[in-house]
Amino acid sequence: MRSHSRRVGHHCVTESLSHCVTPAATGLLNTEPQPPNPAPGHLRQDTHMKGFTDMSRVSISKVGTDVDAAFALAMERAGCVGVIKAGNRVVIKPNWNACAIAGSTKLAVVVAACRWAQAQGAGEVIVGEGPVPVGREKIESYLAAMGAHAALAAIGVRFVLFDDAEHVLFRDRENLPPEIGIAKLALECDVLINIPILKVHSCCLTTLCVKNLKGCLRPPDKMAFHRVGLLPAVVALNRLVPSQINVVDAIEAMEGDHNRGRLVPLGLLIASRDRVAADAVASALIGLPSGKVPLLKMAAEAGLGEHRVEKLEIAGEPLVPQRLEFPQDSLKRHYPDLDIQDDGACSACQAALMDGLYVAGGNRKVKKVAMGAKSKPAEDALVLGKCLSKHFATHAHVPGCPPDGTAVACALQGCVPEA
Repeated sequence: MRSHSRRVGHHCVTESLSHCVTPAATGLLNTEPQPPNPAPGHLRQDTHMKGFTDMSRVSISKVGTDVDAAFALAMERAGCVGVIKAGNRVVIKPNWNACAIAGSTKLAVVVAACRWAQAQGAGEVIVGEGPVPVGREKIESYLAAMGAHAALAAIGVRFVLFDDAEHVLFRDRENLPPEIGIAKLALECDVLINIPILKVHSCCLTTLCVKNLKGCLRPPDKMAFHRVGLLPAVVALNRLVPSQINVVDAIEAMEGDHNRGRLVPLGLLIASRDRVAADAVASALIGLPSGKVPLLKMAAEAGLGEHRVEKLEIAGEPLVPQRLEFPQDSLKRHYPDLDIQDDGACSACQAALMDGLYVAGGNRKVKKVAMGAKSKPAEDALVLGKCLSKHFATHAHVPGCPPDGTAVACALQGCVPEA
């Protein structure tokens, strides 16, 4: 199978059914056929692990008042010193979702990562992110409230909104939408430092390093991942995007919801060169032992890293689990009278429901809600989302993929929009 590339507007387009065409560091596309993705169970050469190497080591480090010192110690313990070479371009990818600062990677951690990369000899350090598609005004307001632009400019680091940057297009890849665009900066940088915040998730259980790379996509591609199957799509994305250094900001972890949840102080940074291993330790830290997070098991089977905590070398502080509340538990606790049928529902529909419940508050009249392609709505249930559109004729409903949170709030109060 031949592969070729072409440029369309601000996009580099790769078209191939069997080969990975990767942008070269020069900014040109390498059109020579590349080796196919590794078979499940086999790691690529850059992530090969043999015994307890730097790749299978995960550090747990306490964070006090000096975040820079804690970050540097986490890097040393995880074997990340020396990954950045003199003159390298380094991209730092936080979880800056534009929805809630509380559910975002702390600015102090991102600044510490920038300073550490500069001290390691990086020629250029860029912070790049593609937030949740909430509109330009909300994104800019969020960044301003965080103080991101000023803090980064003060240390000579620029911020790039991936939505505005060039993307490399990939087509006809297994487990992915027909076409996706990945931020060219993330693909072409010498080192990518992946820094999510530790928080729970309704679909993935935890949303950490592996899922954080979803922020490298074009805005429409993010929702398309939910339509083709979020977990396998995220794994397929990780096979295309390198992530040489991975840090989980666990200074505070978020429980109950991945944006509007409660912050639980843990005072830790978790770091590894292996993104799956970092996520596995972070998940174990909040009560999810090996094998309990399907996304990480799938990522390990795809050759992306080690998910079995017992196979990892833990450096630094001991791993002491502390179970957090997950979104499903939170819903049951806050709304004990609400019957939720959500078989097959994606996190986007789950988030829309939680937004709607938050806005509706004590004015909610609906007692039963159904969402997800596998659900069988009760006769008097409010139906949410396109997956259950066949029930629209017989049920009160909110259309959309995902449905709008404001519309869901209205429907929960008994005002149902027309189809």
